[in-house]
Amino acid sequence: GGDPVLLHPSFTLGVFISSAVVVGQPHRRVRRRAVRSATVHTAAVSDTVEEMDLPTPHATSNGGRMTNNKKGMEMSTTSPLFDEWVQAFDGIHPLVDIGCAWGKNVFEAAKVLAKTRGPPAATAVRVMACDCDEAHLAYTRAHAPPDVATAFARVPDAPAVTASSILIGEVLHFVEGHAIDKTLAWAHDALVPGGVLCLTAGTPWAKFVPGASGMCPIQAVAQSLWEANQGKDWPGSQGVNHQELMAGASLFNMPNDQLPTYLHPIAAEDLSRACERAGFEVLLKREQIHPGWPPASANNGRENAQVVARKVVRA
Repeated sequence: GGDPVLLHPSFTLGVFISSAVVVGQPHRRVRRRAVRSATVHTAAVSDTVEEMDLPTPHATSNGGRMTNNKKGMEMSTTSPLFDEWVQAFDGIHPLVDIGCAWGKNVFEAAKVLAKTRGPPAATAVRVMACDCDEAHLAYTRAHAPPDVATAFARVPDAPAVTASSILIGEVLHFVEGHAIDKTLAWAHDALVPGGVLCLTAGTPWAKFVPGASGMCPIQAVAQSLWEANQGKDWPGSQGVNHQELMAGASLFNMPNDQLPTYLHPIAAEDLSRACERAGFEVLLKREQIHPGWPPASANNGRENAQVVARKVVRA
């Protein structure tokens, strides 16, 4: 009985995600139910309804969707760690998605839980969608079932939430190393004992678009940066500017100002070491292409860092 989600009233966590929405795109009016508090929104909480604008996400040429925060796109598929994230649900504490974009992982998680766990209790929140862009959150609320809550979030600041499992997919490469360390410390505190953390991020070997020579200008710079700073906790923390490197070129039909001005190339070993520093037990560490990227972006199977870590149960 009761709401299993524990949130501080001044919740202000924020997230950068890989996505964006073109300025001036069509909007439609939607009716939104009011919220449980000033910062946590559910799809159906009270009888109060207000009007708001809801943007229409624009598709990219690879099947993703541009997002509203000038960070690229939402992936065309669910996370490669989707199963690990959802299977860790303990039946009480919510799954949390940090950087939910237009809600692809959130909606699929709610569907899986409905199928495997049955309908939720009337006031239960089983999935929490967090993002730094209000348009993404509004879209998620408008399309989500009642057991999905949304909250504005900006890493590395964090909410006082107790979670079964946390997904931070394609987010951490938008912040510097010290902010990642702070985010991982928050995740360790937020998870229940035995709870699972699922992380994905772009590596120094991620190939975005080949140039005339067949080489990707972004990948070449990212790899050089990472290799030149070996021995540091975060070798790629200086970051690379995608807008500058892609000037005059198009990435999945996105305008140049849709691309990030800072991207931190992160290897799986970087994430794994950081998780261990934060007190996690690493269960999985690998690099492979993200299924949401087109085959042309493949580069020796090291394009996407993927780590699953568990909060150790203390006796």
